[in-house]
Amino acid sequence: MEEIIKQAPEKPGVYLFKKGKKYLYIGKAKNLKKRLHQHLKLAERDPKERAIVFGSERVEWIVTKNEFEALVLEIDLIQHHKPKYNVLHKFGGGYPMLLLTKDRFPTIKVVRGTEHEGELFGPFLQSKKAYKIKKLVHNLFKLRTCDPLPKRNEPCMDYHLGLCCAPCCGFVSEEEYKLYVESARAMLTGEVREILPKLYEKIEEFSRELMFEKCAQIRDQIIALENIARGQNVSALPVKEADLIYGEGFMVLLFLIRSGKLVGKEIFTFDSEGEVEEFILGYYYGNYVPEKIFTNLNLSDEVKKWIRERGKGRTEILKEIPEELLEIVKENLKESVDLKALEKEFKEKLNIPLPRIIEGFDISHFAGEDVVGSCVVWREGRMDKKSYRRYRIRTVSGIDDYASLEEVLTRRAKRIKKGEVEKPDIWLIDGGKGQLNVGLKVKKLFGLEIKVFSLAKEEEILYTEDGREIRLKENPTLYRVFGLIRDEAHRFAITYNRKLREKRFMEDVLDRIKVGEAKKKLIYRNFDTLYDFINADEKELRKLGISPSLKQEVKKYLEGL
Repeated sequence: MEEIIKQAPEKPGVYLFKKGKKYLYIGKAKNLKKRLHQHLKLAERDPKERAIVFGSERVEWIVTKNEFEALVLEIDLIQHHKPKYNVLHKFGGGYPMLLLTKDRFPTIKVVRGTEHEGELFGPFLQSKKAYKIKKLVHNLFKLRTCDPLPKRNEPCMDYHLGLCCAPCCGFVSEEEYKLYVESARAMLTGEVREILPKLYEKIEEFSRELMFEKCAQIRDQIIALENIARGQNVSALPVKEADLIYGEGFMVLLFLIRSGKLVGKEIFTFDSEGEVEEFILGYYYGNYVPEKIFTNLNLSDEVKKWIRERGKGRTEILKEIPEELLEIVKENLKESVDLKALEKEFKEKLNIPLPRIIEGFDISHFAGEDVVGSCVVWREGRMDKKSYRRYRIRTVSGIDDYASLEEVLTRRAKRIKKGEVEKPDIWLIDGGKGQLNVGLKVKKLFGLEIKVFSLAKEEEILYTEDGREIRLKENPTLYRVFGLIRDEAHRFAITYNRKLREKRFMEDVLDRIKVGEAKKKLIYRNFDTLYDFINADEKELRKLGISPSLKQEVKKYLEGL
């Protein structure tokens, strides 16, 4: 590798670490030779760099005219090849957005990416929220639920459920439907004042014609939009549309501001400054670029230029963050625990120094089926989600939480002993004395120098190795950390259990409608649930080689259950 790097040119470009046909890492550089030598030097002490350099069989490069060309090429190559050690592609798929389609009778859809015909609203950092708002739009404004719009003599069930106004049957005029679309747009943008007078006029018109059911429908829309207007008066921020990206160390806080309100927030933790920049590039590769981006990060000129081009020249990137937005940042940073106060409670209550790493464990099952375990990691004051691991129980049948826990801890202990994961300072187990004893048994078996605790749910009692029972609610800082780890282990285990059940249901349905093995594998790989599959965009299905008719067949089968 050192000999290959000596041959690299001292020019801007993109370099590619490869093993066989697989891409391990893709990067850009102002000076290719200098940057590759940095990788070689960092590999002496950094595990990730060591895995990149020594795990590769060769390194290739592509020379570009300048740094900006290198940046654009790097992003495209990462999104195409999805290298193992790049984080950019993990964010490039885009968060869900709501699309108001451009049709004669527009409807609302949940989509990803920004290349769509129509108006986009979002993004939504939680897909559940996007689907919840889509359902609310159908409930309030009755936009069509069928896509594409069919021609029917009789309306479908969604009309009778009050989710659609049945334009397919001519139950609504184009003029009336246009008003519903304008109302939905007003709700999604927050610009409600112009539409309210039109709705009041419409309610008077329906009242004169004695169409009281439609009056009630419009009344509900008016109430919803007036509530939005009142909320804006109370909680308006100084900017209408912006993203706030705030970095602290290797942690990045992302806040989404739409219609003058904070509509979403997320916290990300990375291993290096390079990963922070990759995250920003990946995020804006697949997500909407707003009019303003506030950030305290020192972005390169090339990155700023690329973001502005993604925003079609209308985006400002600003270092001066308004005081009201800084207050939001400060409030959210408070969620991070005060390590000095925590250190004091560990010394006074548990007689041990402040731990650097705590691993939390829980077991979950559904009536004895799909038994799973979880391991979550708290590292230096924050949950380290990249280090979370889930376990499918192999050696235990039926309901036996102790045996299942022993299997999970044993598998984890083996990885610790082999040096595959960093040794934690504490194991925290969801449960009581029985779970604590299982942890102590595994600890002794493998000779691990770690402390073991268990935390009972109902009474919030912490059981210690020396037989003490500590009521955590009397120790708020300690409770905040241990409670967070226990709850996160519980959530992670339940989520995995639910996913396995949904996958089993998916397998059962696909078997019943006799889907071929190749198609089944494609569906398993790209969709977590049948709900995701039947709501997938037909263009996306065709790209995967799946006929949209198969989606309709699955939908028809589910409707018949």
